[in-house]
Amino acid sequence: MPTPDGQLTAADMVTLKIALDRLIPAVDDLPGAGSLGLAENLERFSNRSAAMRSALVAVLDALSLDPGLHVSGGFQALKPEQQDEAIRTVEVALSEKFGQFLKLVYVVYYMDSRVHQRIGWESRPLQPRGFDLIPFDEAVLEKARQRKPFWRKAPS
Repeated sequence: MPTPDGQLTAADMVTLKIALDRLIPAVDDLPGAGSLGLAENLERFSNRSAAMRSALVAVLDALSLDPGLHVSGGFQALKPEQQDEAIRTVEVALSEKFGQFLKLVYVVYYMDSRVHQRIGWESRPLQPRGFDLIPFDEAVLEKARQRKPFWRKAPS
């Protein structure tokens, strides 16, 4: 459970890693989001926005506070199907916060260069040496050039 001031504990990071793997599991040769080591990136990224941080803390708090989980050894001690059910319970109970948390997860996941490589996304700057642009076609201006001016000339 996060500390009263919202700091994540080592146990929270383990819970987060497992939850990330349940939300975005491994695909072929690409490990799940948690196994990619994205929990630390997600925590850092969440500090950019109070809403994202609040969502992260709320979801981890909810996964930690369930009394049934304490008896069984916590979220990490559950079987994968039980972890999925615990996540679904949090999704229903905290739908808005969970939605923000899920957006945060997706943003961090799709920022990772290994994910870019797996899905065939070219990671490079947009400009000046980024994506090729088609040459500008001057013909698109022809209609505008044929119009009579609809403005007044400024006095010189």
